[in-house]
Amino acid sequence: MAPAVSVAGSVQFILRHERRHDLSFVTRNSELGMGLRRAHGLESVESMLWIEGGQVFAESDAVIKAAGYLGGWWRRLAVLGSFCPSFILNGVYKFIAKNRRRLSSKASVCLVPSPEQRKRFLA
Repeated sequence: MAPAVSVAGSVQFILRHERRHDLSFVTRNSELGMGLRRAHGLESVESMLWIEGGQVFAESDAVIKAAGYLGGWWRRLAVLGSFCPSFILNGVYKFIAKNRRRLSSKASVCLVPSPEQRKRFLA
């Protein structure tokens, strides 16, 4: 059996809801993750990052990109969110991030990625 790994809740959400299964993931504290953050001047950013076409998106912009990737209703929500000013969305993002454990009704669960999922986690 594969060992459980610590996978961010946002990544677990994407893995549960995605349709395409072609996204790659990098952990924040890995050598590659720290290098990417350093290269883009985002070492202190605590947010999930979305990197696409040489552009980096953080906080609510990263969430909007992720929702667009998921498709369906999530894509529709992303379109609606894109009309809202960033300072408002980022405020909501920071509030949720700060209070995520209190807002969640689920206990923390470690993900045991399938072999196919495991290949998508870059070192």
